[in-house]
Amino acid sequence: MAELNKIVILGAGNVATHLSKAFAGSGFQILQIYNRSIEPAKKLAKTTGSDFTDKIENITDEADLYVIATSDNAIEEIAMNLNKFQSMVVHTSGSVSMDILKPASPRTGVFYPLQTFSKKRKVNYKTVPLCLEASTESDLMLLKKLADSISQNVYAVDSGKRMVLHMAAVFACNFTNFLYDIAGTMVHEVGLDFDILRPLIRETAEKVMKMEPSEAQTGPAKRNDEIIMHQHISLLEENEILSLLYEFMSNEISKLHHGSV
Repeated sequence: MAELNKIVILGAGNVATHLSKAFAGSGFQILQIYNRSIEPAKKLAKTTGSDFTDKIENITDEADLYVIATSDNAIEEIAMNLNKFQSMVVHTSGSVSMDILKPASPRTGVFYPLQTFSKKRKVNYKTVPLCLEASTESDLMLLKKLADSISQNVYAVDSGKRMVLHMAAVFACNFTNFLYDIAGTMVHEVGLDFDILRPLIRETAEKVMKMEPSEAQTGPAKRNDEIIMHQHISLLEENEILSLLYEFMSNEISKLHHGSV
């Protein structure tokens, strides 16, 4: 069974940056970075000692694995325009079918890291769940060997489960971060800094590492404290959307812990 030692990364954003560094740091050769804008490709290639290009037709055919780590809406166009490779082609999306890669290769797969990435923040890749899928069992084993070299949390997850997992991640991460942004705006409006909320955020996150979320829930809705909830809704009367959001979430928490409201 061939090894996946030589890798081409397509993309130069957050996921591409972290994956490139993780692969290179584990001894894999990043042959080339492709990106539609040359400067990000050049910058990333410098960190991995790789060639780089902004021309899809100039992508080398010498790699064992091609990793499309771009935005979801760019994957299909890239797959359609890639030279037809016999090597494996995978994408890193949580919600795009593996079948979209068929124009690029008979050997397709998914290498989905379940984590939030920012270029300037280091991530301990050993803890990142890597969700894998491949068109053949032998290629799945190759992807698993690659994944095992950079992470201790590797899972075989088919497209249907992966889409649900990605949706759950949006709730657990993206929506949560948006709520942090809302909370930050609220405290800024009364002259306080977001730092005052950080210990609360940290403790909330640490609790769900050891408890079920329903057990960790606190607050006026959990206590069914209608006086406090009405006070908060009154404070939000000039912002109908936030008022409705507060009321909806409070009602759902109350229903979970006290039955119908």
